[in-house]
Amino acid sequence: MAAADLARLSESISTGNRGHRIDLRRFVTDLVITAGGIVEEPGDALVHVALPADTAGRFALPEFAALAFDYDVARETPGAEFVTFGSPILDRFVSLGSEIGRVTRRFAVASAIRVPPNLMDRIETRIGFNRSRRPVFKTATIEAYERAVFQFIVFYVSDERFSDSITIAIDTTTLADDTELLPESRTVFFGSDAEALSGIPAAGKCPYDQVLETALKHLQAKVRPRLVTYQAEVSSFCQKELVKVLGFYEKTLADLAAREKAAAEDPEKRARIAAKIQAARMERQRRISDVVNKYRMTAEAKFDSVTLQVMPKVKAILEVRHKDSTYTQAVFYNLATNSVEPFTCPRCGRRFFSAYPAEDGVFVWRPEEASKEVPGPEEANVPG
Repeated sequence: MAAADLARLSESISTGNRGHRIDLRRFVTDLVITAGGIVEEPGDALVHVALPADTAGRFALPEFAALAFDYDVARETPGAEFVTFGSPILDRFVSLGSEIGRVTRRFAVASAIRVPPNLMDRIETRIGFNRSRRPVFKTATIEAYERAVFQFIVFYVSDERFSDSITIAIDTTTLADDTELLPESRTVFFGSDAEALSGIPAAGKCPYDQVLETALKHLQAKVRPRLVTYQAEVSSFCQKELVKVLGFYEKTLADLAAREKAAAEDPEKRARIAAKIQAARMERQRRISDVVNKYRMTAEAKFDSVTLQVMPKVKAILEVRHKDSTYTQAVFYNLATNSVEPFTCPRCGRRFFSAYPAEDGVFVWRPEEASKEVPGPEEANVPG
């Protein structure tokens, strides 16, 4: 294994108190899941994995394998491959990780993991339930929620090439866009030891491929306006070059037309000039196309890395009365950041604190959204 690979591996995996065996297992299983594979863990040091055929073939990895992260387990399990530092199969997993990006999991260290005694006061201070009666507190539970923080590198390409780094954060339980909440967690310490949240049940999660798909939709929404802006900036250069090209061929064709007219008495010469005129017109179209393509801006995105941030949250269930209807609404209080999290509009995906009741039993971010229909899964959680 190359020194650079070892350094990358050291950065990519957590080194807790339980030794490298557990760390390597987490690193490999995270990679397999991120690559679209399936993981089964029949034992603490034994993992069965299934990778997509194209991924397995590209990195010379087995499509189906039993991976042992302990020497004795490897000896006692027929067909198991021992995974350790320096083993060939780990080198290939590192290569896979280098292509799909680093995957790390970090656990928030919270000062107190309990339901705040003044939780309702904090909720009502932060969230406004418009056109509704005062909310009634029903239940509160504490669970560990996961946020996937994706780093994408976007390359903008025209006659020049430059790049931009874009961060997208997605709640793996609700698929809400958490990107604007990231500044609140800057003061939170995230460690590699899961013991920080031991005893706290994990909230249900969506499949990672669905989380990534949601992140890509938000990425497109962010890249699109930037692409339009950059395209407008290069359009002036395109127009200037087109003026030069068109001017050149306008003069060339005018000269050829004059020569063709002067050769009226010489059919052969006239035919040769006519052929040159046709060739010049075709060349003009080709040059115009070349200039337009030269300044056409395209965007290419590369998945660089993802950090899975695990944080304890209080899930408070409230009942809110609007006219003759009772709405049930979940409110999340982040114990790591000590803050009430905004709602996510089921219509447009925007985050908001000022809520308006809709007739179908949900809260939306503005009154005009209340009469709209709830979007399908492919449209939800993505701002327009």
